[in-house]
Amino acid sequence: MKRFSKRIRLIIRRTIVCFCFALILVILCSGIDRCYKILSLDFKVKPGGVSSLSPPVDSRLPSEAAVREEPGRSSPPAQVSKPVAPPKPESWFNDAVLIGDSRTEGLENYDGLGNASYFAIKGLMVDTVYTKPAVKLNGKRLTVMQAIKQKKFGKVYIMLGVNELGWSSFRTFVDDYGKMVDDIKKDQPGAVIYLQSILPVTNEKSVSSTIYNNQKIRNSNLAIQKLAAQKNVKYLAVDTAVSDSSGALAADAATDGIHLNAAYCKKWCDYLKTHTD
Repeated sequence: MKRFSKRIRLIIRRTIVCFCFALILVILCSGIDRCYKILSLDFKVKPGGVSSLSPPVDSRLPSEAAVREEPGRSSPPAQVSKPVAPPKPESWFNDAVLIGDSRTEGLENYDGLGNASYFAIKGLMVDTVYTKPAVKLNGKRLTVMQAIKQKKFGKVYIMLGVNELGWSSFRTFVDDYGKMVDDIKKDQPGAVIYLQSILPVTNEKSVSSTIYNNQKIRNSNLAIQKLAAQKNVKYLAVDTAVSDSSGALAADAATDGIHLNAAYCKKWCDYLKTHTD
């Protein structure tokens, strides 16, 4: 009987020992797994040498987004003009020049900005400002970049980009736009330069076109805003003056979905009068 009791106690002790050993193994395995998960995270170094841990990020970006978020580069926020009161009088634009395509031609026909100069022609682009004889001065046809040297301006307003939506290289569009801005700054060192956002198209036009659609326009406007910051010039979100709640050009703004009628040219002019300084 004593031998049987001794054997029972021995079994109980061994069971307790085995249980404790198993518990220790569970705790150790849990700790190792946790360490592995931490070590498996991407290790990143922030500017200035401060390290941080963060999960992997998907780097597969479209070409337009790649231009907007170039690795290793950062820019100050663009100088986005804020509303001022009261609106500027039309005479305030007498020393201004507006560079653009057929949409800016339409604004010239509306004639709501005093004696402003217009270097605008149908189909103008950020590369053809150097090659297309779009401006008539003193009986001669000059390119925009030739004409800009002929007179001193206090303000330069640029709206280009809608005709470039079909370009195969988004990077080329941004580079050519930047070169144009640099050259205008050299030719007009005392002028305030405003980069206007590309106006949207109507929703009907947008869904029917793979080129002239509002998603591509939004991508281009983000790049233009970033360019304004890099070049230390001002950005004007003119699109907000003529768009509906979805960001598309209002349905009653244009018969062809692109070019503004007189009522919406007035909205454009009113925006310029209250957002420039």
